Amino acid sequence: MAFVQRMLDETGLPAELLELEVTEGLLLNNIEQGIETLDAVKRAGISIAIDDFGTGFSSLNYLKRLPVDKVKIDKSFISEVISDTRDAAIAQSIISLAHNLQLKVIAEGVETEAQHAFLRKYNCDEFQGYLFARPMPYADFVTWLHDYPQIAYSAAETNEQQPTLLLLDDEENILRALSRLLRRDGYRILTASSANEAFDLLAQHQVQVIISDQRMPEMTGTEFLSRVKEIYPDTIRMVLSGYTDLKSVTDAINRGAIYQYMTNPWDDVELRETVTEAFRRHAQPEPDQNA
Repeated sequence: MAFVQRMLDETGLPAELLELEVTEGLLLNNIEQGIETLDAVKRAGISIAIDDFGTGFSSLNYLKRLPVDKVKIDKSFISEVISDTRDAAIAQSIISLAHNLQLKVIAEGVETEAQHAFLRKYNCDEFQGYLFARPMPYADFVTWLHDYPQIAYSAAETNEQQPTLLLLDDEENILRALSRLLRRDGYRILTASSANEAFDLLAQHQVQVIISDQRMPEMTGTEFLSRVKEIYPDTIRMVLSGYTDLKSVTDAINRGAIYQYMTNPWDDVELRETVTEAFRRHAQPEPDQNA
């Protein structure tokens, strides 16, 4: 603390403009001494953030005693947060825990618009990462700070009232045919030709109903929708496919991963009615809904 105070005196920087970051691992080495030191820092008016939060295993018992202002979600949980159910659960839990303790949350290692949009949905407060800028010399930073355009909010936020349907199929002709058929019913339609692309769209848009092919290169439709169920449990998820794997489909239905299985080629009228019912189900879920 003496060193920090000396630096403040020499530079003339007001203490309230300084924020110190302490790694979670360092705190775990001697938690009692860490609390004592941080108390002194806090009394001086300096803000404190815990860096690499989530990588330790023992500090949660002490978090309520630490005089900190922010926690930073370690970037190891961010790189696949839009598609990995465990990373998504950890990030959501950290945000919820921190907010309940009146702490702000910063996500480290944000590199894509999809990650940014996903974390904003769960009320993450601040973001760091290559999406915004890479490390740079001070002179370049001053120029960047002056010229930096604010990242626009997700387009989903301006279209939340419009029913949105996500179509996933690795065959472009199927996507085009489905889009032509279902667009007449007034849905906003998003299309993806891979599971990764679909996860990006789900992170950036409010989607109510999903129709996925079953047989795709990256993962099957039921595997994709099983992940979606864990991350976006309120979505209504359906499979439309000419490939029949009754065991995996039945298992997915029993686990609540998918709402309905439809065969391809499809009947236009029946498909439109099924999609209409799916949106109705989303808007008015039954008490015992397992989707």
